Amino acid sequence: EPLLPLIQKCRTGRIAHVRHEIALSEADQPVIFDAVLSCAASESDHNIAVVTVLHDITREKEIAQMKNDFVSHVSHELKTPLASINAYAEMLVDGEAGDAETLATFCDVIQSQAQRLTRLIDDMLNISRIESGLVKVQKDNHSMALIVRDAVEMIKSYAHEKNITLHTQAPILYDQVYIDRDMLAQVVVNLLSNAVKYTPSGGTITVQSEVNEPDNRITVTITDTGVGIPPEDIDHVFDKFYRVQANNKCAKGTGLGLNLVKQIVETVHGGRVFVTSTVGQGSTFGFELPLSVQAAQPSSL
Repeated sequence: EPLLPLIQKCRTGRIAHVRHEIALSEADQPVIFDAVLSCAASESDHNIAVVTVLHDITREKEIAQMKNDFVSHVSHELKTPLASINAYAEMLVDGEAGDAETLATFCDVIQSQAQRLTRLIDDMLNISRIESGLVKVQKDNHSMALIVRDAVEMIKSYAHEKNITLHTQAPILYDQVYIDRDMLAQVVVNLLSNAVKYTPSGGTITVQSEVNEPDNRITVTITDTGVGIPPEDIDHVFDKFYRVQANNKCAKGTGLGLNLVKQIVETVHGGRVFVTSTVGQGSTFGFELPLSVQAAQPSSL
């Protein structure tokens, strides 16, 4: 139907060749076509037919929109810390830090925003390298439980500041996963940081690793008693730059941490990420990876 006016123009000779973009929304998902119409003329130079070629460009449009969204998000995320750094640097230059305490506060803000900017750039570069296949991966056999233990140690002080209790249930199993250790450590730290960030004071975070030898898999879960995630957001939490609007007041973030987790687990290591959540009760984020060798008998961590 969208092409009928163009077909009529072709048949009456008013146009001989035209490209036109049409969107069909009758299906569950809108489909976008690039339509090329050409007139077929008889020997007497009368238009006797209109040849129409449709090319599905839905995916190309989606990719173009994703690129535009990416540029928009990156620009916003880069500008925010830069604006803070610039503002406080100007106040320092203008001599507005009248005492040592104010000076220290200004410097702390500049440092924290610079660190935020560094994390953002590092995350973007890591995601870009993984997506382009240019990331350098150094895999070897490692104990996932030891990685979990080290990550918990790294995050303990952050949890202590918020009066959050950390529980670890992870048997020590050596040489059980063939992974890039630094990458998987980043995965666990990112998930733990998220859990602490969205768990109120007095809450609890439980970290578990469980081996399923018959399926040759290991599963790591991080369960918190935090604010939870609304059902409509669950399917998008691992998307690039996605942030749950209802939780924006709880904590700030770039929306890249969970996407990086997904890229490392699924793209680099052939695993799977997952999440379950109940608003007001908490969330469980986790991932599973294939075992590299048969697990050893566990001993208590």
